[in-house]
Amino acid sequence: MKVLLTGACGFIGRNLIKELEGRGHELRLVDMTRPEDATVFAGREGRKSIPLVTDWPFIQAEITDPDAMRSACDGMDAVINLAGEPRGLPEIGVETFRSNALGTFVVINSAHEVGVQRFMCASSINAFGTFFWRLSGKPSPYTTMPLDETFSPVPEDPYSLSKLVNEETCATFNRAYGMITAAFRFAGVWSQDRYAEAQETGLQPTTAWADDLYQWVHVEDIATGIRQALEQEDLPGFGAYTLGAADTRCPEPTMSLLEQFRPDLAQSVTKPLPGRAPLLSIDKARQTFGYSPQYTLGEI
Repeated sequence: MKVLLTGACGFIGRNLIKELEGRGHELRLVDMTRPEDATVFAGREGRKSIPLVTDWPFIQAEITDPDAMRSACDGMDAVINLAGEPRGLPEIGVETFRSNALGTFVVINSAHEVGVQRFMCASSINAFGTFFWRLSGKPSPYTTMPLDETFSPVPEDPYSLSKLVNEETCATFNRAYGMITAAFRFAGVWSQDRYAEAQETGLQPTTAWADDLYQWVHVEDIATGIRQALEQEDLPGFGAYTLGAADTRCPEPTMSLLEQFRPDLAQSVTKPLPGRAPLLSIDKARQTFGYSPQYTLGEI
């Protein structure tokens, strides 16, 4: 399959390149940064300079540029849009919303204009509105566990809102033009280095409730999940899919966590949560395209 990948120089993008080329897909790469100047988002550490080494055709362009995106999408079988601003800080709200929401619209509209029928993009678990940058300071309004895609989103910050808008954009293009679209709600993505460090230090006892539901996911599982959805012939016309790990970051059994820290939610569990089962459900992705994360932090 001929695949256009935006955000190719980023942390997830470069891992997805390996996953897709390993399965024989033909790639065209887009990023606003030249491969030799590439940086990757490193959380609290900011961005790290890690050049991208690739032999695939590369286009340096902004995803908000319609002409550049139309040219980039031309001749492709599918488009995967990973480009965007990863921060939800209010002071850069306009920049974040423009990059994520407008950028995604420009890319999917360009893909439609040149006849591409398959489009996928990076959403985030922040589309739920319950994880990070809750500007009101109020607790996350969870009423049942595990959290899944049936939850009505409650975004409060520019980043979370932009990701929810991107999902609606995908749904709109499916309704209007019959494009096959998917948006992936990534959990907190870990690098191999962070995973190895966690394996070495071991899981520490949990001392408090976390509104982030103790979620995480290895970047290679993210790349595999996207590839599985791309290759799924009978993928629904539109879907938002959570991609997380099959366990939590905690050593304790999941039900024990709920009983200790959130007894109200322990009484509102909608499915069995054996062992260290995640509080962030990945069932929809499992059932739709066979998502099966391989990295865990211990026995599940």
